[in-house]
Amino acid sequence: MVTVAYVLAALAAAPTDAPTSLPDDRAPITTRDLVEVREITAPTLSPDGRRIAYRVSHPSVDANVAQLGWYIVDVTKRGEPIILDGGVERPDAGGTPIEAAPLWDADSRGLRFLALKDGIIAIWHWRENEPLAREIVDDADIVDFGLSVDGTALRYSVGPTRGAIAAAERSAYRDGVLVDGTLNLNQPVAGGVIEDGRRIMRRISSPWFDNQRILWDAPRTEKSIVPRSPVQLPAPPAPVQDLSSRAADGSRAEISSDKAVQRIRVTRPDGRSIECTAVPCRSGQLLALAWAGSDRLVLFEKFGSAREIAWLWTVGASEAKRLATTNGALRVPGRPPRCAVGADALYCADAQPLEPPRLVRVDFANGRTHILAEPNHQLATRVAAKVEPMVWDGGFTGYFLTPPQATSPLPVVVHYYMCDGFLKGGTGDEIPMLPLVEHGIAVLCINAIRAPRAAGMEGSYDLALKTIGAAIDGLAAQGKIDPGRVGIGGLSFGSSVALWSIRKSKRFAAATVASGQVSPHYYWINALPDRGFTAMLKDYWNLGDPESDLARWKFVSPVWDIEALDTPLLMQLPESEVQSNVEFHARLKRAGKPVEMFVFADELHIKYQPAHKRASYERTLDWYRFWLKREEDAAPEKGDQYRRWRKLRAGQSLPAPAP
Repeated sequence: MVTVAYVLAALAAAPTDAPTSLPDDRAPITTRDLVEVREITAPTLSPDGRRIAYRVSHPSVDANVAQLGWYIVDVTKRGEPIILDGGVERPDAGGTPIEAAPLWDADSRGLRFLALKDGIIAIWHWRENEPLAREIVDDADIVDFGLSVDGTALRYSVGPTRGAIAAAERSAYRDGVLVDGTLNLNQPVAGGVIEDGRRIMRRISSPWFDNQRILWDAPRTEKSIVPRSPVQLPAPPAPVQDLSSRAADGSRAEISSDKAVQRIRVTRPDGRSIECTAVPCRSGQLLALAWAGSDRLVLFEKFGSAREIAWLWTVGASEAKRLATTNGALRVPGRPPRCAVGADALYCADAQPLEPPRLVRVDFANGRTHILAEPNHQLATRVAAKVEPMVWDGGFTGYFLTPPQATSPLPVVVHYYMCDGFLKGGTGDEIPMLPLVEHGIAVLCINAIRAPRAAGMEGSYDLALKTIGAAIDGLAAQGKIDPGRVGIGGLSFGSSVALWSIRKSKRFAAATVASGQVSPHYYWINALPDRGFTAMLKDYWNLGDPESDLARWKFVSPVWDIEALDTPLLMQLPESEVQSNVEFHARLKRAGKPVEMFVFADELHIKYQPAHKRASYERTLDWYRFWLKREEDAAPEKGDQYRRWRKLRAGQSLPAPAP
């Protein structure tokens, strides 16, 4: 397999290299910079198409919280945005920020959104020339809201009251908690998640690891109010962006699949049926469509992990017009899409490998892209790196990130999972990509492809190792990297691939993982009969219980493979997953292996607290600099860290990395 650099036509239009000129006093990109990148979500057009609202997060390492702001800009002219306080960010079950779109008033002169402020989730309302106001506050947190079915009122739903939740938490603390399938013993019983500065209790809400606040399963109550004026009601829902969508005139468009062949069919109100014969309509990669008026559709075609090609198709035409290739985030059910479709333009929260998040407008008429907002402009001017899009046999794609003027073979860190948007940290934001480049370490990010289901999880791991090996060999043959100084790390599936790789290969000189791993403890802590977890473990890994299926466990779990593990390993785990790695860590330590493990309190699968994200980034950066370049940060507070690591290196019996 040969590694081949390439630039696809869709990527050629996107910025991939650093600015040609940089200020002489440019400040290097730091781990703090990565944590405090401002993300843009939920772009939402007003009903008249003249304004767009979008949410911007403002993470702060010092405050250890991410504040939210709703920004409103006029798309027809330049001007300063209106900025509304959106409260604080909340993590979902896995640690990813919860997203929600706002609802515009029918007259486009106001909007509503849910916000968590002062421990209360309420509906906030902004009207033009009026201050932002908390419009609806209930004894219970508001779960969602919208226009009533008859269109005459604002309806909202609530769960249990805050008083009932507080009483349930007090009772659980005072009286003890029954251990059943709803209790996650990987998390502290008294809490485990911080929301708006308060520790809250969660309970398992699915056979996997989904979790919600205690009393999550209490019945919901629907309520409604009538605003002061009909124009202050939410506007009727706009045509949805999904596999099917209905236009304002009643026309229906639908993406259907028959034996893996995709089709788009439009059905007019009079019953006429029109099928799309344009090339993208038959690509097999369409993810969604949306109406732009009654005669045009915007089609969203998957292109890599999180990239999408947007096409404009006039109903009945034989060809579609390519608009743009967007990037930045996966299309996930239940989250607002990253692009809003207007009558004349597409508005997207876009991020490219070396371009941090920004809001852009793509005109239908001429395909031109205009930047509407750049909340990370100062950071963008400091990026000094070169990124090379890559492709390998088997359809694998990725990016190779290096200093702009690199001439000699570089050490490299591999991240195998997803390479979405701005290359700051990979999946879960655990690999500090640009700071590594600032210190002369290249980064190779590879978008994962899973093996056929029949091959099992180990089939996907083997496929990953094979692809990573081919990529390393190809870059080494070109003189771009030093094959003796290769690191590997990641989160979730990426962390499992990293551990599998250092078990099965001696080519890696350092590794980092950020997730719990499959172990006997992982099994038994989740194995209660009323949980449903063991059936899913059987389905994912083909694993029974450790006693009756010991041979399979010895193959899958690293706990029985300590002798094979000589690669220096740093584990930085959330408190909710550390128990699964306790035996693994102890066995490595007792065997004299070069390993360290850190645990972050009140953290979920993906670390959501800015202070923790920065600490994890910084230690990962130091780890790879130490093992791949023998560099040490001179900061006095890191003295103990390096004394420990030097002892690990002195006792290391690691052979020279080899294929």
